[in-house]
Amino acid sequence: MQTEIALIIEDDIRRYSIEGMLRSLDIQLTVQSITDIEDLSTFCNGQLIISDSSALGSVPGEIAEKLRIQNMHVLVLVDSAGVVEQAWVDHANGFLDWADLRPETLREAIVDVKAGRFHVSATLARRSLTAPDQAGDDNTSKRASMIALTAREHQVLRLIAEGLSNRQVARSLSISEHGVKRAVGIILAKLNCPNRTLAVVRAIESGLLVM
Repeated sequence: MQTEIALIIEDDIRRYSIEGMLRSLDIQLTVQSITDIEDLSTFCNGQLIISDSSALGSVPGEIAEKLRIQNMHVLVLVDSAGVVEQAWVDHANGFLDWADLRPETLREAIVDVKAGRFHVSATLARRSLTAPDQAGDDNTSKRASMIALTAREHQVLRLIAEGLSNRQVARSLSISEHGVKRAVGIILAKLNCPNRTLAVVRAIESGLLVM
């Protein structure tokens, strides 16, 4: 099945680089480059948007609604010092650091996002980690201090540890299922775990979660 990709990349050199990587992938793709976020009105159902954080800006309400209704996926390329508007953070399905960008990492991100999995590249996941504690602290507290979860991520982690589904977590926290899925994806990336069960086990072992 062919994947339709829309590129919104301001810098010409970066855009040409992405286009070249996409052509080298063993995935059936059609690629369209656009320069104005308003051109999203021409997008098709299920299309994948790849953009850098500097090109996105604020998301207009009607564009956000179109993303939701037409099930369009968004993969955001992030610079080390890049800042992504909160509205786009809420709608994005994955984040890939420019420092990690290679054909194989781009392919992995596209496959994850199209499959409905939240994608966070390795560099971005590591950026969420704090520096280790000073020598002399016990190993458990040291491991826990190396992983920085937000208050919301702690809430989600505790609820999935109690066996709640994404839908139940969403109801409990009064947030969308997409928001829960995004939080779970970030938690898995930060804990370097392939699934929820192992993430809970690792969180308990490291002292992040006390049951």
